[in-house]
Amino acid sequence: MENSRLRPTSSWINIIFIFLIIRGTSSITVTEVLLVSAHQYVIQGDPALLACRYIAEQTEVVTEVEWEKDGVLVYLWTLDNPPEAKDVLEGKADLTVTTPSQLQITEVDMAMQGKYTCRVRTNGKTAQNEMFLMVIVDACKEDAWKTNTDMVNCIETVNMHCIGIFPKPSPACGVYSEKTGKYLNSVPFDSVNKLLNGTFEVSFNRRFVIQDWINNTDISFRCYMMYLGTPWRSGIQHKMFGDAGCTDKPPIVLNGFYNMTVEFKSCWGFPSEGSKVEYSCKEGFTVEVYVCTGGKWTPEGSTISDEDYLKTICGDINFGLMIGYECPWGVEVMVYLALFLTMYLTYDTLTI
Repeated sequence: MENSRLRPTSSWINIIFIFLIIRGTSSITVTEVLLVSAHQYVIQGDPALLACRYIAEQTEVVTEVEWEKDGVLVYLWTLDNPPEAKDVLEGKADLTVTTPSQLQITEVDMAMQGKYTCRVRTNGKTAQNEMFLMVIVDACKEDAWKTNTDMVNCIETVNMHCIGIFPKPSPACGVYSEKTGKYLNSVPFDSVNKLLNGTFEVSFNRRFVIQDWINNTDISFRCYMMYLGTPWRSGIQHKMFGDAGCTDKPPIVLNGFYNMTVEFKSCWGFPSEGSKVEYSCKEGFTVEVYVCTGGKWTPEGSTISDEDYLKTICGDINFGLMIGYECPWGVEVMVYLALFLTMYLTYDTLTI
């Protein structure tokens, strides 16, 4: 009979195998390489801190940390010597930083964009990891954009010419509805050309006429340059064709009339900001002047709430009660008659 106790089982073999794997790999490990920043990019001219995070056994001693950019050595830290910066980082790294896990770049430029590999060496063992550093050259400032509003003919013109932006940007441009919070169309750049120094030239020219947007008030043109995968963007927001004006009719009037004393038209044909309405009662005297302000008809020198548009000037639909405006003598008689009738009916009901 065979002695089964001398024959190793499959479960014991698996345990020994796992133990050997753990024992063989429990050494230096680079867990991540990252840009220490709230953003995923660096603007050219700004400093940048790269971190190489690793885990080592207590018996291991880190003797060397190499930083490569696209396979080229650019920074070297050794245990017994000061740090060295090479290639694109020469003269651009802070060599007073002696922490082996950090690379401090004092001033970033576009040549530093690329894949960075951090390689950590201990006594006989090596580990590495990598990251991609994005560098943005923000060359398209506000003065690169030119806008012109022709309020006589209701024409908008938007022009942009930018040289030296990097990397190649993606457009996010179009006419935007402020009411719905959505774009009404999408407009591409006219041209994006790569220059000899690796940067890009971008141009944009557009002309908008009110006839194409007569059914959309309160619109603006928004155009941004952006890089997919990042929150960075640069561009403009330009209000188109001015204000729509007062799209609602002036408040209603009872026992009187109104005249538009000063009227300007917006591009949409509504009374524009500053237009005035003069109210009069039937006896012919002036009651109030309303002005188009902020898209609403408001008493001159005052404000009006939305519910005020349900009220009438020179009388109120509820038994003709006054709402603060002086009205003709006939209306006052109607007020007294209405009050008397109300009191009589109330008394008659109580006596029954």
